[in-house]
Amino acid sequence: MLLRARLHPLSDESRTILKRLLPAKSMRPTSDRYPVAVGDKILFKILQEGDSAGGFWVSAEAVFTKTELRSITHLEAVCKKFIPESEKDYEHNANLYKKTNLISAGGAAPISLPYGFALTRIRLKPNMIGAIGDWTEEYVIGSAVVKVFEQAKFTGWSVKPVLNLKTQSPHPDFVQIFSDAILSAVMIDCSVERIKSAYPEENGHLRHLGCLSYPTIALENIPDFARTAEPWGGWHGQSSWVVSSRVAKAFTEHKLRGWAFRPVMVTESDLYRQYLEEWQVLCEAVARSTRSTFDGGRW
Repeated sequence: MLLRARLHPLSDESRTILKRLLPAKSMRPTSDRYPVAVGDKILFKILQEGDSAGGFWVSAEAVFTKTELRSITHLEAVCKKFIPESEKDYEHNANLYKKTNLISAGGAAPISLPYGFALTRIRLKPNMIGAIGDWTEEYVIGSAVVKVFEQAKFTGWSVKPVLNLKTQSPHPDFVQIFSDAILSAVMIDCSVERIKSAYPEENGHLRHLGCLSYPTIALENIPDFARTAEPWGGWHGQSSWVVSSRVAKAFTEHKLRGWAFRPVMVTESDLYRQYLEEWQVLCEAVARSTRSTFDGGRW
C-alpha cells in the first residue's frame, strides 16, 4: 500500500516550488493536484518551503496492489455520475431532506435516509447509476442495474420510485436504490479531522480524509448494501454507501457504470497498520506547516 499526498498550490510561488523540487513526470497533475509519495522525504521539504509562499491544500490517495485488493471484503461507493436537477426538482428534493427525520445511529452526528425524490429528466443508460443532483448521497439506478442486482441476489437494498414532476408519475425505467441497513460507528483515527473554521455550519464537524475503517466484527454478517452511521456525504446527514466486494465484482463483470470503489479497511489487519503509519507521517508533515492544510475528504 502506498499513500500519496496530492498537493494543490495556493500561489504562483507555491507552484514554482513544486516545479523546482518534483521530477518532471510528477508535473502532470490531476485537477491541479500534484502527487508526492508520503514516504518521500521531499514532501517535508515542499511543505516547509511552502510556508514562505502561499502553501498548499493537501489531500491523500491510498494506492493498493492487486494482492491487497483481493483481501478487501467491503468497499465504499464513490460517485462518478451526477443527474442534474431542474429548479423545481431541487426545491422538491431539498424540502424532502428537511422533512426526513434524522437518525442517531451511533456516529458523531445523525444521518438521514430520504426517499421520494423528483427528477424531471434522467439522462442515464440502463446500466448506469447516478447521484440525484450534485449534493446528495442518494442514487438512481437503471433497469439493467436492477436486473444484475436481482439476479445476484444481493441483500440490503430495495427500490423507491422517482417522480417526474412534469407528468406527476414515476419514471418507468429508473428507480432510487435504498438501504436502511446501518453500520456501527466507524473507527476515528488520524485520517479523520475535526474541522476548525470561522463558519459555524462547518466548525467542529468531523471530516474523513481517507478510507473508512472498521473492526472485523463490524463487517461480519452485514448485507451487500449498507449505509454509514456517520454523515460523511455532506451537511444534510447524508450517509455514505458501503458495499460488499461481490457488488464491486458485479460492476466489472457486467460493465455497470456510475460508481467507483474505495477499499474499506479492517483495523486488525497488517494492511491497516501500514495505512495508519503512512497517515501519521502525513499528518505530522502537515502539522509542521504553517500555511498548508488538509482539503477535501467527506464531512
